[in-house]
Amino acid sequence: MYTSIDLFSGPGGLCTGFKWAGIKPLIAVEWSDWTVQTYAASHGADIFELEKYLNGTLENLESYFERNDRTLLIHGDINKVEGSLIKKILKNRFGVDTVDIVTGGAPCESFSMAGDRKEDDDRNYLFMNILRIAREVDSAMILFENVKGLFSKKLNGIPGKMYEAICDEFERKLENTPKYRLVSRDKDTVLLKAVDYGVPQNRERLFLVAINEKYGNARFNYPAPTHGPGAENPYVTVADAILDLPQIDSGEETEVYDFDINTVTNPTRLEFLKIMHGISKPAPAHLNYNPGTISSHKAVNHKESMRMRMSLIKQGENMQSACERLKENNQNELIEKYFPKKLYAARNRRLKEDEPSFTVTSHCLDEMIHPRLNRALTPREVARLQSFPDWYIFEGPYVKFHSDPQQDRYEQIGDAIPPLLAYNIAKAIVKTLNSIFPDRAIQDEGVV
Repeated sequence: MYTSIDLFSGPGGLCTGFKWAGIKPLIAVEWSDWTVQTYAASHGADIFELEKYLNGTLENLESYFERNDRTLLIHGDINKVEGSLIKKILKNRFGVDTVDIVTGGAPCESFSMAGDRKEDDDRNYLFMNILRIAREVDSAMILFENVKGLFSKKLNGIPGKMYEAICDEFERKLENTPKYRLVSRDKDTVLLKAVDYGVPQNRERLFLVAINEKYGNARFNYPAPTHGPGAENPYVTVADAILDLPQIDSGEETEVYDFDINTVTNPTRLEFLKIMHGISKPAPAHLNYNPGTISSHKAVNHKESMRMRMSLIKQGENMQSACERLKENNQNELIEKYFPKKLYAARNRRLKEDEPSFTVTSHCLDEMIHPRLNRALTPREVARLQSFPDWYIFEGPYVKFHSDPQQDRYEQIGDAIPPLLAYNIAKAIVKTLNSIFPDRAIQDEGVV
């Protein structure tokens, strides 16, 4: 199995896909409290409290540096994670001095179309930690993930200059430091659509791949689509992804899951559900996963007025377009009674069951309505749209105000990299690593 360092790890979406392909994270870094708990629970990682380590209060310190094959998840500010600590963990805990790839999706609020996109936002430069740590351990490859909005982000008042600057930084030559070359900076090449790889969601993300120049002949090919027009399989739809789950009402919760997968005849849906059920890609042994149960399947208890509003919104509509239709039908009294004065096109959008979902975001609770029921999606349904399998454990509160520093389950899931998208990228990375290290080449995919 190949190895990685998983920076800005989030709840572990990229980690899951990478482990499916045969790449195991030795070290992960994440700052958000509940997100750390989700990653640790789902992947059996040990949590290393960075602030306690730095101020000398971390108990049983030496135990973290003893031989152990469990991922060590550093909980803290990545800016404070020194290269010397990374190297000590690698050497003492895992008996190595490098990893094959360093990955990271630096927080994207300042790059996102939905954010304020300030040029002087400190978060614009968090990505430098990915390069810093990759150079420190001399990794063979680097993977950087971010939102499409980065392409148009301004620097010095010039649209798109931030993307160019990041690409240039990846290829900057520093003395006595490993040097990397980007496989491509072409926007059409590096932008991947999750729906093309079996994720039931129209999500676009850019992925920059860099290879250490000391492996001069190594090549990387971005993965060809596996789903959609011209591919082997049709897109996975919302119905394929979530309609097998218990159809609970607003305010209800269940942990019982008794769907018979043998009743599924659609091969695309069957393939997706086998992954979700831990059949084709088994659940981690430490979880003792029971496929007859389901977690995080709890629906928000909406007010009656909200349920009425949702009942007036048809599949494919949002609150704005629903009101336009109601107005045309002279039903203004319904608009006045159930809709706010200010209408948001991004809010209360009912999913179309026969198509993939629109992009899942950290605001998904407010944005998505179940295709058939008058309620928002449960965290488990959102996780399905992100391609997280059912064995995945999401820790923390179900719902918090979006400005709350604690990330609730919806926000954790919405911010994550879809595991199936990560899996397809990881398979392509494994091919490159096989060419670099033929004596270590792996043919069979890994397991989580």
